Amino acid sequence: MSKAKGASRRRKPASWPDSARQKARARGVLTNRRGNLGEVAFVHKAMRLGFVVGKPYGQISRYDFMVEGGHKLWRVQVKTCACLKGGLYRVNIRCKTNRVGHAYAPSDVDFVVVYIMPEETWYVLPIRELGGRMTSLFRPVKPKGILRLDPYAQYREAWHLLGEPDGPAF
Repeated sequence: MSKAKGASRRRKPASWPDSARQKARARGVLTNRRGNLGEVAFVHKAMRLGFVVGKPYGQISRYDFMVEGGHKLWRVQVKTCACLKGGLYRVNIRCKTNRVGHAYAPSDVDFVVVYIMPEETWYVLPIRELGGRMTSLFRPVKPKGILRLDPYAQYREAWHLLGEPDGPAF
């Protein structure tokens, strides 16, 4: 078999999906689609609870949404996870600047809301609780064979941290 003119022997053509993409397709949801589904689910859940939700224009802000709770406006970053590995859900809670990942700072966001898709569970975490970590582990609601407690259990479904909703609840 002859090599096409200008083709590299070591590199696969861009049209070939890599193994990570193939695995994601096998699971049914690509990473960016999973993130989009998580954001839509967040808007639905927050508005259903009566919060007013806004989306900043453009892609330059470090947060995904603004949530009006009580008399405050909170900056919220939504993270979504769908894969259980070793009995835990691993969530990357970081942003990138010039292709370098770093932890969110209190000047970037007020809350990180984590959505565990398979369990339809939400964690509302104040940014100070993350302590500069870029990855956090979450336990399933009903762990199988795991006796340790979830360190973030107090933040599970803790929507009250965002304050009292201003709008009507549905």
